[in-house]
Amino acid sequence: MQTIFFAADAEQLLRLATAGGETDGLDLACVDAADLDPAQLLELDTLMTGHDPVAVREAVLTPARELAPGPGALAQGTEERVVLCVRPALARSLRGRIDEELDDIALDWELRAWGADWNAQRYGALLRSLSLLAEVAHNERRGVYVRFDV
Repeated sequence: MQTIFFAADAEQLLRLATAGGETDGLDLACVDAADLDPAQLLELDTLMTGHDPVAVREAVLTPARELAPGPGALAQGTEERVVLCVRPALARSLRGRIDEELDDIALDWELRAWGADWNAQRYGALLRSLSLLAEVAHNERRGVYVRFDV
C-alpha cells in the first residue's frame, strides 16, 4: 500500500482526477506516508481531535462518496486507488504544533495503533511533515487530502 497526503484546490483535484490520481507534475505539496493504512488515519484523527471514532469514520468515508462526479471522482476509488478528504478538524489540530507535542502524540499513536509496523519515531516524522502540510494548505487556502493505493 502506498499512501500520499497532499494539499490541493478544486482545480488541482480536477487535474488529479484527469491524471488518474497520479500526483507527478501537478505542483502539489505532498507528504509520502509509505504504507500508512486508513485505520491508522482514523486512529490519528480520533487521537488528535478527541472526536468519537464512529463519527470520525463516518465523516471521513461518507464525504468520499459525496465528492463525485466532479473533482473528487477519484474518491469513488478503484480497486487500486482512493482519494479521501482529511477532516478540517484534523488539519487544524496539526497546525502550529511544536516538535515536543508531536513526539508525545506520536508515542500515544504508537500505543493506540496496535498491530501496525510503525513506531513512535516513524509516526513523529510523519506528524512533523503533516503539520507543515496543514500549514501550507491553510496559507494557500487548499484542502488536505490523502490518496491510498491499495
